[in-house]
Amino acid sequence: MSPVGIGVVGCGVIGTQHVRVASALPGTRPQAVLDLERDRAEAVAAAHEVPTVCADLEEMLVLPEVEAVVMAVPAAFRMPMSRQVLAAGRHLLLEKPVAMNADEVRLLASWRGPNQVVACCAARFRCLGSFAPVHAVLAAGKLGTPQGAVFRALTPAPPRPEVLPPAWRLQSRLNGGGVLMNWGCYDLDYLLGMWPEPLVPRTVRARMWGLGPDYRNFVAPDSDGETHVTAWIECEDGFQISYERGEYHPGPRRAECQVFGDRGSLDLTMVPNRDRADTLWCSDDAAGCKSETVQRHPERAADLHSGVVEDFCRAVRSGCEPAAGLEFSFRVQATLDAMYRSARTGCTVEVESDL
Repeated sequence: MSPVGIGVVGCGVIGTQHVRVASALPGTRPQAVLDLERDRAEAVAAAHEVPTVCADLEEMLVLPEVEAVVMAVPAAFRMPMSRQVLAAGRHLLLEKPVAMNADEVRLLASWRGPNQVVACCAARFRCLGSFAPVHAVLAAGKLGTPQGAVFRALTPAPPRPEVLPPAWRLQSRLNGGGVLMNWGCYDLDYLLGMWPEPLVPRTVRARMWGLGPDYRNFVAPDSDGETHVTAWIECEDGFQISYERGEYHPGPRRAECQVFGDRGSLDLTMVPNRDRADTLWCSDDAAGCKSETVQRHPERAADLHSGVVEDFCRAVRSGCEPAAGLEFSFRVQATLDAMYRSARTGCTVEVESDL
């Protein structure tokens, strides 16, 4: 396919990765960049041979070679610019989370033209090569009737940093929340999208906790986002998800994910880990239970950013649905919203279903 001309809005850490990927993949070309700090945009453009550094979004959107725009700015600032991009007839790839809330996803859907592709980078882990063997096991029905999943990921606090992490990571006014918006969008994208037919969450009950008192000076002032989340998610057909995600955890690292059915279970890792293997366990009428290795993860880490850009550009050229298109991204965001509502009210909450 002919390369898709890409414009990148935001030249921070993630925006720079998008420019790097677009300059390296055969299916894309970085044509323009934009950042509030022009010096930063010019440095990124020079490093990756991007022909145009724009002064504003209007300048980018008049360039005919820019067919699609990557929105790599905090979620709180995306909506007005996203509306401009879609009004100009361009395709749109949004950084994660897809929006601040489900109502904003509805707005994106109302602004999208009939032939425009709108996708979210929350599908990064489903666009890695390590996802294909997992999907193949589930598609082959090796677990029997699917019943549930257990997901737990806890990250210990690092040493006190000399430079504080970006404020948006734990400020609800900038990113809609804390670790749940920052990492939970990846987790739910993976858990809901790993099956041949994506799961449909119906109800959620959740609890959340904020930063511990000893870690206040590890993050930006006024950080109010949650750092630890637990939830019980009930989906259609009775499928259940036990979910836990935490960071700045005062304890050891924990990472486990298991999906199970009435004939087998699959132990896997969403984030490729050279010390881990994905293992399928199946019932056996003689031995009781037997196991086989589905895959061992490679020593060298995969490029986390290229797959989701390739998937987006393939959708632009072919008209197929991207891995995390707007309809699926709405399902993920509506589940996140329900988790926040449940944590605030202490009650079980229904997940909105109508985009």
